[in-house]
Amino acid sequence: MKDILKEIADELDRLGSVDEAIAVAIELENEGREYYLEEASSMDNATVKDLYMFLADEEKKHAEYLHQYREQKKAPVVEFNYPEFKASFTEEFSGKKLGEIGVLLAALRFEHKSEYFYTELAKRTDDEEQRTFFENVAAAERGHYRIIDELLEAATEFRMQT
Repeated sequence: MKDILKEIADELDRLGSVDEAIAVAIELENEGREYYLEEASSMDNATVKDLYMFLADEEKKHAEYLHQYREQKKAPVVEFNYPEFKASFTEEFSGKKLGEIGVLLAALRFEHKSEYFYTELAKRTDDEEQRTFFENVAAAERGHYRIIDELLEAATEFRMQT
């Protein structure tokens, strides 16, 4: 089994500058956004669809932060508000539950890799402003991970039927 986190660290070692790393990060954010938009369009479950639209907007926002940082050489304020995504007791995941859970698991993995990527960038810089910026983006990715994890927990927990 390949270690994707090691692959990310190896890729960062090959990059020649922070500007190259930011270009890769923008590409990853754009790919993530496209993935979430595509999945949102195929979801029947409103909660999951809303989650994917939220995550797509977040990926767009992260790409904009990175563009702004690259152009201005000054770290923008990274904002992340932790929204409530709760699976309703009346609205269960659809009959495609395993497919939806699989997509959530893929999203969980993507957010974990993104968090690791930004954490590694933060570790590799001597510039305090850069470090803080990358740590803040990593924290936002960690927030996305938590949201997805909570929905997975809600979708897979055992409930007594009454």
